[in-house]
Amino acid sequence: MSRLKLPLGTGRLRLREFTGDDLAAITALYCDKRITRHMLYGPRDEPSAKRHLAAVLRRQQERRRDVWELAVTRADDSTVIGACDLTLHSREEAEIGYLIAPAQWRQGYATETAAALAGAAFEQLRVERILSTVEIHNKRSLRVLDKAGLRWEATFRRYARSRKDWWDVHLYTISREDWALARG
Repeated sequence: MSRLKLPLGTGRLRLREFTGDDLAAITALYCDKRITRHMLYGPRDEPSAKRHLAAVLRRQQERRRDVWELAVTRADDSTVIGACDLTLHSREEAEIGYLIAPAQWRQGYATETAAALAGAAFEQLRVERILSTVEIHNKRSLRVLDKAGLRWEATFRRYARSRKDWWDVHLYTISREDWALARG
């Protein structure tokens, strides 16, 4: 059984399980067009955000988990400033994703979140490789992954159909070996 020891902490952030009290925060995040314009999937209005949170809370109760969707909070005041996820695709590979509220952009929170997820996947889940896919026009997220240590590996054309259009994405990855080398 795969387990993460939660919450995950960084110098400024805490990544924790969502609770029912997070509905307002999750709705604000997933209904903000500045965030969702680069999201292939996921809720985009209040009813779908409510259904999404209910599904997340159900998955938290599963005995065997391969997906962790977490609230990103500031460590000093526990304010929810984003959301992130870690998906275990196999014993060898995990995928990370993140979103941060626009009021918190340009403060390094997304990079800190991505690095914390990668660290947890390598250290706790013992995977060999981390990946993340990013819509090709999402320049900020591409920079986040680069700063977190992931590197461009490929571009997938027509990767997914969402909102009546085909989306192209960049694939960013980092191996356990490269991650360890970067940390000395």
